[in-house]
Amino acid sequence: MEKENQEFDILKAQFNAIFQSSYDGMYITDGEGKFLNVNTGLERITGVQKEELVGTYAKDLIGRRIIKHSIVQAVIKEKQRITIKQNIGINSEKEFMVTATPIFDSEGKIIYIVANLRDMTDLVHLENECNKAQMLSKQYYLELLKEKNTRGKFVAESEEMKKLMQLAYRVAQVDSTVLLEGESGTGKEVLSNYIHEMSPRREGPLICINCGGVPENLLEAELFGYEEGAFTGAKKGGKIGLIELSEGGTLFLDEINSLPLALQSKILKVIGSFEITRVGSSKSRKIDFRLITATNKNLQELVNKGSFREDLYFRLSVVPIILIPLRKRKDDIIPLVIHYMEYFNKKYNRNKRISVDTLKHLQVYDWPGNVRELKNIIERLVVMTEEELITEKELPNELDASHINGDKFQIIVEDIVPLNELIGEAETQLISLAMKQCKSTREAAKMLNISQTSVIRKYKKLEIKIKDLDL
Repeated sequence: MEKENQEFDILKAQFNAIFQSSYDGMYITDGEGKFLNVNTGLERITGVQKEELVGTYAKDLIGRRIIKHSIVQAVIKEKQRITIKQNIGINSEKEFMVTATPIFDSEGKIIYIVANLRDMTDLVHLENECNKAQMLSKQYYLELLKEKNTRGKFVAESEEMKKLMQLAYRVAQVDSTVLLEGESGTGKEVLSNYIHEMSPRREGPLICINCGGVPENLLEAELFGYEEGAFTGAKKGGKIGLIELSEGGTLFLDEINSLPLALQSKILKVIGSFEITRVGSSKSRKIDFRLITATNKNLQELVNKGSFREDLYFRLSVVPIILIPLRKRKDDIIPLVIHYMEYFNKKYNRNKRISVDTLKHLQVYDWPGNVRELKNIIERLVVMTEEELITEKELPNELDASHINGDKFQIIVEDIVPLNELIGEAETQLISLAMKQCKSTREAAKMLNISQTSVIRKYKKLEIKIKDLDL
């Protein structure tokens, strides 16, 4: 008996040590709801002392305005484990998660109730902090992604392009349909990618198709997909269309101006219902996607000509963004040249540099092919130039005077002179320069963009002055 008592005392001491060491609050009642024991964790987190509870009944705490509802009474009534949120103290802002578990004897009678309290205030605070951290992390991610895309794909040093990128960033945050308008080579596909990457749909797919690059008889099947046996040559099992593939992401239709009239009505229906029907099927499918379209033609003019549906035009141009041609944003030319020099040097493991005079020449060129043309020429220069320094003589022939902007020369007038004298002086210098560089009057006429007869006539008229210029 003495040995059993010793073992019981050891077990009791071990239980009490475990009971008191719990960080959460714990208490034990009997089957009637009378407090038998309370640990120090409960005293710490509730502020209620052990002496105030042991020997009292849980239901009495309601009358003492310590709690509003007794979980112990609920367990006695329901005879099962119960978890509730509870405030200790009527005016207390502290919230606790309380779980009370009944212990039964062999006859199914409750003999003990063990309850555990966890302070939810800290957990709620931690949850709020985590939510804030997630929000900040998302914002930082978007800003970093914005910076990465802006620097890595879109060079925006001019005020015009900075405003355009700000607009693109704002519209990326919503699902509005966007119409990108601009000349070929201005970067409409790159901008569509930027909008997708900045949007909440960035984890979804970005599906791109050039409507002008697919034969008209295949375009519908590419967009909508088809069922098995829909037409001769249809694949076994059918094929999923590009619109379906864009589920949860973004669909980019480039050169939307090339879309046949027959398909325009079907695209209009898709935009209205966000449902598609595969070729050869009568069953429609709901698709969740964001639509971006692009055109290098004036859609309003096409509407006026009857080759583009007016109702579709209005649906597509919810948010129109006009991309500016490179010749109208000269401040971006040199940064673009430097950007692509770095890019292609790294790609081809070169170390080419470009002279100041060459940069000046590139800046005054009109770039009819826009950024695409600039990119291609820089790649050619990096790959084909033998010397480390790229000079004007390395520039390709297409960068000729026919596309040189007037900024190539500057006439500085320091005093008022008769207009005809100023024009005559400029004409003298221009013709003299042409005759100095060209081998014939025919070649000079081509460079000056005037007739050969005009060159000969003007040359004879100015011959005395030209001789004085030390040709």
